Amino acid sequence: MFQKTLSHQFTHLLVTTSVALGVFICVFPQVFPLLSWAVNYAVQLMLLLLVGGLFFLFSKQPRLTFICFGGCLILSFHLKFSTKNNSIDRWRNAILEEYEPEKKIPTSVKVAQFNLANILEPAEMAKVFREANADVISIHEVTPGWSQWLDDSLHQAYPYHHTMVDLGLFGMAIYSRTPLTSVDTFYYEEIPNLRACFQADGQDMCIVSVHTEPALNEFSKRRLVGHLETISAQISRMEGMALVVAGDFNAVSWSTELQKFMEQTGLHQSRTGFMDIQRTIGYVPIDHIFHSHRLGCADFANFSDKSGQHLGIMATFQINPMATHVKKTAQ
Repeated sequence: MFQKTLSHQFTHLLVTTSVALGVFICVFPQVFPLLSWAVNYAVQLMLLLLVGGLFFLFSKQPRLTFICFGGCLILSFHLKFSTKNNSIDRWRNAILEEYEPEKKIPTSVKVAQFNLANILEPAEMAKVFREANADVISIHEVTPGWSQWLDDSLHQAYPYHHTMVDLGLFGMAIYSRTPLTSVDTFYYEEIPNLRACFQADGQDMCIVSVHTEPALNEFSKRRLVGHLETISAQISRMEGMALVVAGDFNAVSWSTELQKFMEQTGLHQSRTGFMDIQRTIGYVPIDHIFHSHRLGCADFANFSDKSGQHLGIMATFQINPMATHVKKTAQ
């Protein structure tokens, strides 16, 4: 009897410690730098705690049920308030389309972001490009071979483009259906960032294509922070513009690094949830499309191949009138 009680107490202690430590690391990753990678799996931990809470509920263990559900609740609030987007505009756009069909809705602009490193079959990628039917595409990890394939495959639908080829991670390209009014490159040390502007609904709109290094240790995390600060400095010179920043950031949107980046730039996340629900287990959303106040995000989509491999994302935007932007800023 004593041994059974001791085992029961040990189980409670083990579960309580594990839940508390996991939640604490996800909410305050800076306290445990060596374990900060765990923040990428906050959603998976939240779901695990939900399942664990249900298991202990049916096992009639109220204390462990409370601990698991409590940890799940803390993580859900943390993730909820870490997501900065203008989802209210999506409701507003839906209402306008349904109840005010006579009112002119601004032209939609679809911006897609893809990484060619995930592609196993070029034909599959061509199919995804057709399905996306984006107006502007940001493409990463463009090697010389991929560059030629992109030119051959996209030149009719996307006659305007700018490509920077690289044998490593940092080859990138922007393809557009409409003429690019300006294209330039700025660097964080040796890493390029591609910026292109074009006309959308008679107004200027720009896209910045970004690919950061993987944040595998403290040194690479410092480089990630430095890279994001470089981008922030460039964005500050583009205040008031209809701006999209798309790319592989190698960080989740609720990470400390991207939270600070969004705070500094005033950009919003176009992804309303935390990840693609079809690939929750093991999937970490490190590709993002951020946008400025001048843009309202009306839709967001994930793309994958037939095996379920994540290929890219796409956001649909509408340019808000300048008067609306000024009003929002003043508030």
